[in-house]
Amino acid sequence: MNKNNKRRKNFANKLHREIFLLVVAAAIIPTGIATISLYYLIFGVTAEQIAIPEAIAYNIIPASEKVSSILLYAAPLSIAIILLLAYKISHRIIGPFDRIVDELDGHIKGKGKGHIVVRKGDKFQPLVERINRLLKK
Repeated sequence: MNKNNKRRKNFANKLHREIFLLVVAAAIIPTGIATISLYYLIFGVTAEQIAIPEAIAYNIIPASEKVSSILLYAAPLSIAIILLLAYKISHRIIGPFDRIVDELDGHIKGKGKGHIVVRKGDKFQPLVERINRLLKK
């Protein structure tokens, strides 16, 4: 695979995609549950307190519109920030995995020469340093 094809891929490998989808689910599902619970709280609890339906509509609808506008802007923005951070961190963890395995396979077959190189800040860097020390022996 040449360098141009690598840049077109959004995910380093299947494990990176799986971890990212897990983070997406962890961000969206609780947000949906919190939103539904909030509306239930607004309408359910307040409806029990107020006996006049017109008063409920008069008081609750403006409050729900304000909550909706806050959720409409805050939830997607916060989820987008979480997903961006999750993508970058998971890429640092999972990105070098396939390259390390390929280079170790090359060394096992006797074709690999030299050290295994990872980017600065990759999470497997301590492991690769120890593997490189082992390869020197």
